[in-house]
Amino acid sequence: MGEDETELALRLLQRYNLSTNLSGFLYELSQLINNSKHLIDPELVEMYKRNRSIDSDVIFGVLVFAYSTLILLGSCGNGLVVVAVVRKPAMRTARNLFIVNLAVSDLLLCLVTMPLTLMEVLTIYWPLGTHQLPCKMLGALQATSIFVSTISITAIALDRYHVIVYPTRPALQVVGAAGFLIIIWLLAIVLAAPLFIWRILEVHELNLHAAGIDTIAFCVEEWPIEHGRAVYSIVSLVVQYLLPIATVTVAYSRICRKLRNRYLASVRREASRRKEDRRMRRTNSLLVAIALIFCVSWLPLNVFNVCVDLYDPFEERQNMLISYAVCHMIGMSSACSNPLLYGWLNENFRKEFKEILAIFCPWIPVEAVQERVNSIRSSMRESRRRRRAERDVSQARSGGGNAKASADSGIGCGGGNNRTRECDSPTAVGPSEEPMITNVVVASRESQQHCGLSVDTQLAYRKALDTSVMVAENLSGLTEMTVLTNHSPATLHQV
Repeated sequence: MGEDETELALRLLQRYNLSTNLSGFLYELSQLINNSKHLIDPELVEMYKRNRSIDSDVIFGVLVFAYSTLILLGSCGNGLVVVAVVRKPAMRTARNLFIVNLAVSDLLLCLVTMPLTLMEVLTIYWPLGTHQLPCKMLGALQATSIFVSTISITAIALDRYHVIVYPTRPALQVVGAAGFLIIIWLLAIVLAAPLFIWRILEVHELNLHAAGIDTIAFCVEEWPIEHGRAVYSIVSLVVQYLLPIATVTVAYSRICRKLRNRYLASVRREASRRKEDRRMRRTNSLLVAIALIFCVSWLPLNVFNVCVDLYDPFEERQNMLISYAVCHMIGMSSACSNPLLYGWLNENFRKEFKEILAIFCPWIPVEAVQERVNSIRSSMRESRRRRRAERDVSQARSGGGNAKASADSGIGCGGGNNRTRECDSPTAVGPSEEPMITNVVVASRESQQHCGLSVDTQLAYRKALDTSVMVAENLSGLTEMTVLTNHSPATLHQV
């Protein structure tokens, strides 16, 4: 073994001394050559033949198992979302396109990003040959799928915001939704383009025939400016994390406020009010969960990238790889949670999922599990109802006749004429016509404004006021609902 190989190994070591991905390997590579005897250490030869960057078999197995689990769960969940929309024309709505787009991007995360990232974490050098294209495409596909996923989540939040907060504005059509999807993908490709441009495959001829290593290839990033990688990481942090999380948080906060205001705009009977309380709590919990899961999932990976690019705190390469893998898996877990948040919690999607599982997986007791879940929920609701009833009885005993006085005072249109009494009395409508609407007593301001309208118009207007609560009951199904919350009584005649 001549001095050329030794000098090449040392030169590579010196060149990539600051790279946590390469310095450890290149240092060990330089030790393959014994400067005095020109012999090769058999143990090191065997290690590089295996091409494993993680020495511990336990950690190696845990990483493979964890990534495989995420890939399997995410692929099945997002595949169900896509199949549900493809097989049913009724599901091919404009707003469902955003959910399908999110599912497609998450499928890319599961089928492309996660396997290739696992390969990079577990190997020392590039194992996919000496062609440049796979190296370039790897980084570009990884970044594109992540950008599309996060931007799609933001688009879904904005769409829901538009539907609920501004219901009288024109609805989004399929063509418009398709246009937005094209913009999302183009934006993601532009943001990922730097990785395709400045990611290269460096191939080095070592001629270590005794070791079975003739060439060593590394997929690296050659940025045209100093700290280019750090600049790109900061831009990605802003575009892929900070802006989306701010947009999602503001949009869902406005939605919660809108639903709460519409809920407070009507006074209901006690049983109905309790039901709406549950709906509002469930809706708020869902919105908070969506924003929180998004925040928690992507925060570790973004912080890790910025910290490593600005200040590398890792001395050991294996520690860096394991930390990166953990942060990356937390981010990729969003591909598993998204089908639940945007699919299963949607009544229409859930129905399609059950039908698909009944066809392809008849051994899965979907209905039995759902019945058990419903039974548990019913028991919990009954327990809460009993506690509230006991509390109400206790308050009634201590409060005396306050409830009767409040009932006698009445809330309604005001005045004492027949038209006012017709507005205030639920029986004026008739229980057989609209039993749910008869329970609605419009707040005094709204009632006084529209008291002179016909019974049919009153019903329509009250139903419009109640729509926000209906939306709250099935927030994930907003794509199928027509919101009439802000319609005036005059326009309701045309609906």
